[in-house]
Amino acid sequence: MFKTQNNFAQRFFSTVFFAPVITFAIFWSAWTYFFLFFYVAMLAMLEFYKLLKQANVTPMRGYGICLGLLLYTIAFSYYLQGNFLPILSYSCIPLTVLIYIVALYSRKPSNPFLDIAATFLGILYVAMPCSMLHYLAFFTGNYSNQLILGLLTIVWSQDTGAYLVGSTIGRTKLFKRISPQKTWEGFMGGALFAVMAGYGTAYFFNILPLWQWLAISVITIFTGTYGDLVASLLKRSVDVKNTSEMIPGHGGLLDRVDSLLLTIPTVVAFLKITLLCG
Repeated sequence: MFKTQNNFAQRFFSTVFFAPVITFAIFWSAWTYFFLFFYVAMLAMLEFYKLLKQANVTPMRGYGICLGLLLYTIAFSYYLQGNFLPILSYSCIPLTVLIYIVALYSRKPSNPFLDIAATFLGILYVAMPCSMLHYLAFFTGNYSNQLILGLLTIVWSQDTGAYLVGSTIGRTKLFKRISPQKTWEGFMGGALFAVMAGYGTAYFFNILPLWQWLAISVITIFTGTYGDLVASLLKRSVDVKNTSEMIPGHGGLLDRVDSLLLTIPTVVAFLKITLLCG
């Protein structure tokens, strides 16, 4: 009981400290938003590659992070200026090919096929969703914080609801083999909080109609849950509880953004399909 209360206190104070900083960075300008998620992508990829090393896979960590951040920067420049920066965009091609040559000269006792695949997996799993976030930031053509803040509000609300309800009345295991702590009661609590957040977000942010905010809430209920479960699967495979201890009560940065990694691409796909059908 004491351990649960202590964990809740840590989560609460971490949220009180970090939430205003994140909100301010997104609200202030396109560049503060850019550097916020640049930092998030970099640290999340670093934590992901550390997990892989514990599974006896040796990804090219520095190479993968640099290529992932380059992809993130190119996507931002495209939406900010309306075109790719030629030097940056074309440099991705030789840099992608270079990984195979680097593997030839590597003397580490590892499997080169797994190392190369693991390096690209970090880019696909972390850097790609962060890059797709720019579509939401520039949804109207110019930078707007509404979709980013609205999506984060829904995701955070779901996570909070799942934690509060699951830790108090949770009994029925949701996916015991992967995450013994998650329960169906927590899932339903998170779903309720997400829908309520969708209603509230539609009231404050008019960039989307109510039905689209509610649709995003429903998407988040499933993609957020599965994103969390996928991260739990990765951690369980190397027998660790958290990706790091960076954020007291929450674990690592990857632990905090795992719900977003599946949610962002799905929400982007939903909005694009909606525009095409509309």
